[in-house]
Amino acid sequence: MSMSMHALVNRRVTNRITQMNNRLSEFATPVMRNNDLYVYRNLVVSGNEEIKGDSTIDGDLLVMGDERVNGNVNVDGYVLAKTFLPGQVINVSMFNNTQLSQTVKTINATVTSNIFTTSYTPKYSTSYLIIEYQTNYSLGGGNGDSAWAYLNVNDGTSTRISQTNQVWVNSQGGGTRSGVLFPLNGRYTNSNTTAKTITVDLYNATDADPITVASDISTWLKITEVGR
Repeated sequence: MSMSMHALVNRRVTNRITQMNNRLSEFATPVMRNNDLYVYRNLVVSGNEEIKGDSTIDGDLLVMGDERVNGNVNVDGYVLAKTFLPGQVINVSMFNNTQLSQTVKTINATVTSNIFTTSYTPKYSTSYLIIEYQTNYSLGGGNGDSAWAYLNVNDGTSTRISQTNQVWVNSQGGGTRSGVLFPLNGRYTNSNTTAKTITVDLYNATDADPITVASDISTWLKITEVGR
């Protein structure tokens, strides 16, 4: 028997449970190939699956259908998804007072003032933006007063997605004069990946008392983008 025939027989014996009939390809030991391997139905791998690239092959694994994994998936690089389930977290961003360019502001009576303006670009075109903002503030005086805080998202058109209101009664023990307007939370329905302008405004509805808004470690804006 020639060497080439002997090698062929051994290969057939080694891989005797391999059926190339488009129904099942199960390898008892690794099959050495220098070209493409096509499997049209199931591919069962009992051991490790290792894909290596070189200077001419990028080493990508393309799976056209579902890939089911019963054990752990260990990834040394990024996992990049192109679609997301409803509620699946796509991205989380946190901005402090410096990143928001927020400064200490004194807002006089009957005035609406912008607290900060920032921008966020969605990672996915069909998502929700869950926006949470907090900061410290205080109101002077002691009479009956009120104030409003507004959370807005602008995508060509300004949309108010949340608001809070604080009312002080004109009597002894009329309630706290800080710490109610914030945190301010809301959800925006996103439909594209263009940048969104996010603002918080405060309306001082008092008759004469100023409201002072802080800019310190209490100041945070959190944006959580999730699938919808």
